[in-house]
Formats: sequence, C-alpha cells, structure tokens
Amino acid sequence: MKVESIWFQDLSLEERRFLERPSDSPLPHTTDVLIIGAGMVGLFTAWFLRQSFDGSICVMDSLGISHGASGHNTGGLFAGQTSHTHPRVFRDWAIQARELYAELATSDGPLANPGIDFVRSGSLRIDGKWPGPLSDFAASENQRGNHSQALSQTDLSDFEPLLSSRFTEGFYCEDDATFHPLRTALAVAHDLRRKDVPIITHTPVTDFTVSAGRLKTIGCTDQTISAGEVVLTSGWAAGEMSSRLGFTLPMGPVKGQAIATTPQDFTMRTCLLGPTMARQLKNGRIVAGGTQEFVGPDLEATEAGQRRVLGDATGMVPALANATLERTWVGLRPHTPDGMPVVDRLPDSENVFLAAGHFTKGVLLAPVTGRAIADWITTGSPTSDLKHLSARRFSGPAA
Repeated sequence: MKVESIWFQDLSLEERRFLERPSDSPLPHTTDVLIIGAGMVGLFTAWFLRQSFDGSICVMDSLGISHGASGHNTGGLFAGQTSHTHPRVFRDWAIQARELYAELATSDGPLANPGIDFVRSGSLRIDGKWPGPLSDFAASENQRGNHSQALSQTDLSDFEPLLSSRFTEGFYCEDDATFHPLRTALAVAHDLRRKDVPIITHTPVTDFTVSAGRLKTIGCTDQTISAGEVVLTSGWAAGEMSSRLGFTLPMGPVKGQAIATTPQDFTMRTCLLGPTMARQLKNGRIVAGGTQEFVGPDLEATEAGQRRVLGDATGMVPALANATLERTWVGLRPHTPDGMPVVDRLPDSENVFLAAGHFTKGVLLAPVTGRAIADWITTGSPTSDLKHLSARRFSGPAA
C-alpha cells in the first residue's frame, strides 16, 4: 500500500515538479507583501491581493505548494454541514466560500483550465449531530439559504441504497460539492506566476526581527527578507510563529489519517458524513477519513488508524467489507479550541496578519479567507464578519 495523498495520483511528473519548485527565481530581499505559507489560504490570499494591489507580492513556504494539510485532505466542500454550534456569520461564510469556488471554476473562471473537478455531489450527514428535531433544523437551514432536506429512515434507504440500515435519519445538503485540491492549487499557482507573483518553496523561516511593533525582517536559511506587510498562512505552524512574535495562541496540529480503496464495482450517490467521511471518486475508488488525533506533529501513517477509518466507513457502507486499501496519507490540521480559524492582524503588531487554524475547513474557507485578508490590506480596514475570528477571543474581548 502506498503512503501518499490520493491527489498526487493523477498528476503528471511536470505538475508534481511544479508543486515542488514552481520558480527558479531567488527569494527577493524586499517585497511589499510577504505571504508565509503556500497552502490554499496563502495562494488565495496572494491571488485576491493581486486583483487590486499594484505592489510586489511574494509567497514562500518551507516545503512545496500545498504539501501540508491543503494537499492531504479528502477534497470535500461541505459548507452546508458546518456545525450549528458556530456563529451564523461563520456558517454563512462557509456557504459563500463554496459558491466562490463554483464561480471561479466556471468556463471563463481562473480555475477552469485545466479544471479542478468541482462537482455538486451533495453531502449526507447521518451522525445525528443537529439541535432538536431534524425537520425543524432543516427548515431553519433552508430559510438561511442552505438548500437541504431531512430524510427519514425510509427516505435514506431509497436515497442511498448502499447505506447501512442502522441509520435512522439524515440531513442532506444538495449544493455541497467535492473538488481536486491539488489541481486547484496548480491552477491558482500558475495564474499567480502569469501575474508575476513568485512562489519560493523549500525556504524555511529561521528568525524574526521586530522593532517598534513592526516585523522588520524575516530570516531564512540563506538570507533575510523585509516586507511592508506579512501574512502568516502556514497552518498550525502559524500559531508557533505568532508565539515567536510575542502573541501566544492555543493553536496546534491535529493528525488526520485518510485512506483510498481500489476501484469498487458499486456507485455511491453522495458523500457520507458519519463516524468518518466517505466519498467515491469518478474512477470508482472510495476515499474515507479522517481521524482526529491530538498527538502533536506526527505524520506517521499507522495500521491502527487505517483500520479505524475503514471500519467506520464499512459501518456506513457494508459493501466495503472486503475492500482493498490502495493508499493512505496523513495531514496535520491546525486546531483552535472553538474549531474556528484566526483571521486577524496579530495583536500589538502593525504589519503582521494571521490567517490559520481552519481545522477541517481549511480548503473550503481558503478563498473567502484570502479575499478577506486581501481586502483588509488594500482598504486598511477589516470587514465586520471577522470579529468572530479575532486572535484575542481566546484571551479576552475581541478588539
């Protein structure tokens, strides 16, 4: 069994090389905006910034493009299933993000060529995690624009015949979607290169120099770079960087293991969200995951983790009982205590922004996060919806 994200499987050698090293350009000594982290949030921040900002922009990463959690997920854009415990504005933000992907992936959009495999697959939650009667919850969700249905046990058996009969009701979101995260990263990165935004990979940050509330220089392995504005989009490592800059955040990595089977001879109708997530790719393979392991930055794929994910998936779809595993992979998802990201200017800093901590919603929320940070930099003011994502919410009232 291969230990590698399923999303690398259908990339050409040239595409893989581009993700590793998209540019031969050296790291500049100065730039107007430096984005540290070339995952989806960092790429979209640069992309939206480029639409209205004439200054210089540089993206850098200690690894390759989307080599962290952005490339090691299950490719779901399940905005309609965002937890009801989160603020309404955050749940609406998720739906805006999903629809932004749909807009960017249209025939004349920047993600259309070569395409990102955006499909309105829908999503069916069967874990019972909704407040009160499901019919009431579905009605309230439809009122806010989340097109959804409450399904009874009889409805479930008709809707998804492969589903185990032990599930008694389900919440179906028809507009939810799936996509190919690495093809998306490739499309955005290529467009950035066309717009003269360098992406410098394999360049880790070694130190920071701060003076009078401003981050002056960023030390790298071989040189330093100075920037007018700095955006930290490096996932869980952004929390560690913020601590080095003087503001401690309760943000850390959560290990998530996922699996892919060999192609199956049955066809699932939709994506299932229960004890785990299970979806079928167009080539017939089943992707399932992931675990939530609070074990620090551990990237080791384990047999126990694989058994757990496959067991949970089989509990939903009994036809997987004899499935053969083909691949497994591990992602480190940045987690905060309330499960929501920090999208804010770093407290007590004049020029450092933080956009990280999205947990399981990173690839989903990447475009709206990037757009929010880009708008803040270009206009000088944050939008009102960002007050729920303040860095200070863990230590006191939002600024």
